[in-house]
Amino acid sequence: MIRFLLLLFAFNTPPTLAANDRLLHFKETVCNQCQQWGENTDVVAVGSLRVGKAGPRGHQGPPGPPSVVNMTLIEETMNRKIKESLQMFNAGITCDGAKLESAFARNDSGGVFKLYIPEVGIRNVFCDVTDDGGKWIVLQRRMNGDIDFYRGWDDYVKGFGDLQGDHWLGLEAMHHLTEGGNMELKITMIKKDGIYWVAKYSSFRIGPGSDRLYTYRLHVSGYSGNATNAYNNKRQFTTKDADHDSYSSLNCASWGEGGWWYSRCAVSNLNGNFHKIGDKGIWWNGRSNLLRFSEMKIRKRA
Repeated sequence: MIRFLLLLFAFNTPPTLAANDRLLHFKETVCNQCQQWGENTDVVAVGSLRVGKAGPRGHQGPPGPPSVVNMTLIEETMNRKIKESLQMFNAGITCDGAKLESAFARNDSGGVFKLYIPEVGIRNVFCDVTDDGGKWIVLQRRMNGDIDFYRGWDDYVKGFGDLQGDHWLGLEAMHHLTEGGNMELKITMIKKDGIYWVAKYSSFRIGPGSDRLYTYRLHVSGYSGNATNAYNNKRQFTTKDADHDSYSSLNCASWGEGGWWYSRCAVSNLNGNFHKIGDKGIWWNGRSNLLRFSEMKIRKRA
């Protein structure tokens, strides 16, 4: 019984109370139960000590100094939260309604705008406002070879490059932009011989990256255009340091010197080496179809 009382004492007394106050609190809250059990409530065992009845409370001491409130920290925190809320309010959700005059930077086809991407936050993106009615969010562009695309997993997840030039928006942003399943994709390409190609897909979605079995899996369908369908649909994304392709004896990202939805290995390689030919170059529907320009962009389906 004494052990049980000690447990009650430990769990029913705030640790900040002084010893005598803790005992008084204990007696007030649990010793009515002790009386029902017939125990002597005048003496309670605590460890190896025996403590008698608590005496009367002493006089209340003088009040302590007033607490100090860091108003500067509170004000800074509130200002930061207000600023973040205003940025979110002012940022767009899609490229719908993007006007060139309000872009941070622009060229003939579009410009850089702030976009609020759920679960990612506010990101700068390039909006194409001219091609085929505009409203496009550019996911990828290869145009001059200034940016190295032979990179590791973290870079491909977060994104890299120059939004006005060669860049990759990032797999995590692509996933959250497309997870609703209502996005169409357009790929524009210019071959080395100057021929202009278009591949359009009425449905484009990138799966989540949190599930190791489905690592930013590609879901694409509804092809139209003059470039031939050259995607490995339902494949996972592979980089040189994260091998998710179906080739057991080869990392296809090393084979193609880029990150892509490889299988065994690819029928396209838009993130390959801009300055090389063959397997490691930039090509679509076969390595003989080398490209000097490519751009992937999405928008909501009409």
